Amino acid sequence: MKQFVRLIVGAVAGLVAWLSVVSGCQRSGGATAGEPVPAPYRADIARLCDVVVQSGASAVPAGERAPMIATWLGGHLETRQAHDYLIRIQPLTGEPKAAALEAEARRVGLPGCALAAEWRTATPGQ
Repeated sequence: MKQFVRLIVGAVAGLVAWLSVVSGCQRSGGATAGEPVPAPYRADIARLCDVVVQSGASAVPAGERAPMIATWLGGHLETRQAHDYLIRIQPLTGEPKAAALEAEARRVGLPGCALAAEWRTATPGQ
């Protein structure tokens, strides 16, 4: 009987661990390749790509845009997935960050991404 109980407890523990992994994967930002992209997430990536213009930051010098952009994004991104995506790419800088954003824009069906292009031309430290 004790062996049976241990077997059941082990199976339940394994199932709980597996479910935790699966649910964690489902919470990752955005859809994965091959899955349909939810329209609200696509709209958020479009907003992100056009944030310099939409936020009004294009009217200020490049070195002063970051706070204006961050403030605008905080109030205008509608999906948790877009916020999670920004958190994932935040540690990147320069070309890797621009390439990641551009790839995500293409994945959701956008022809390009102005913010990625700006990141490529920005001087270090901006």
